[in-house]
Amino acid sequence: MLRIKLGYFFSFICFSTVMAQTDHVENPDDYFLNKGKVYAGITFSFDNSNVENEDRLIVFIEDRKNNSFDLKVHTGYFIRKNWAVGGLINYTSSDRTGVDISTQNISSQVNIASKSWGIYGTTKFYIPLESRNRFFLFTEVLAGGSFANQLKESTAYGILTRTFVEDRSAEIRFVPGIMVKVIRGFSVEAGAQIAGINAKWSNTSVNNVLYSKKESVSTNLSINLLRLSLGFYYYFDLKTKPL
Repeated sequence: MLRIKLGYFFSFICFSTVMAQTDHVENPDDYFLNKGKVYAGITFSFDNSNVENEDRLIVFIEDRKNNSFDLKVHTGYFIRKNWAVGGLINYTSSDRTGVDISTQNISSQVNIASKSWGIYGTTKFYIPLESRNRFFLFTEVLAGGSFANQLKESTAYGILTRTFVEDRSAEIRFVPGIMVKVIRGFSVEAGAQIAGINAKWSNTSVNNVLYSKKESVSTNLSINLLRLSLGFYYYFDLKTKPL
């Protein structure tokens, strides 16, 4: 997975570099990160995988199917040149079905479905790397929270066990990265997500009976290369210029 994501990252750099070479030098008044500009962007990922007869540490996976989808919608307004404030909405959905065999040789049919929503306020600052304004470094700070629910149904010896988990979290994240202007008004960004400070509250119920509660606060300032993301952005003016 890491090789795939790094491959996407370097492919993005090569493609964007070629496209950027064909872009003309714009008028300073039309600089796409000027005060008053607006941006809208989208980041998405999906995964579809099948696993059969895989022996792991505490479980043997006889058969397992995974489907997941993640979508982020970004928008913002430039309050100063190279400095924008805005928001982000994140939706994630995943499903897993399969048969697991425990170390006690107990076979279980396992179905897991989860969904989450996240809402964040953002501030983003860009640093140009060359005079033609094609390549930029950026730093984004996100502050907000997410709401996640997961339902797990496990059937063994004809007995169904339902485990429902509710997660609520508040966090501050830092996302450094690189942005390349591909063509006029459009850019592509690659960022490495950093989890800064996270507070989380979890409730777990088993067969509709509250089983446990958990609260935690954590900090992590390490860069996770498995969380590289690519985003596609469009920049425009709110007001139409007179002819």
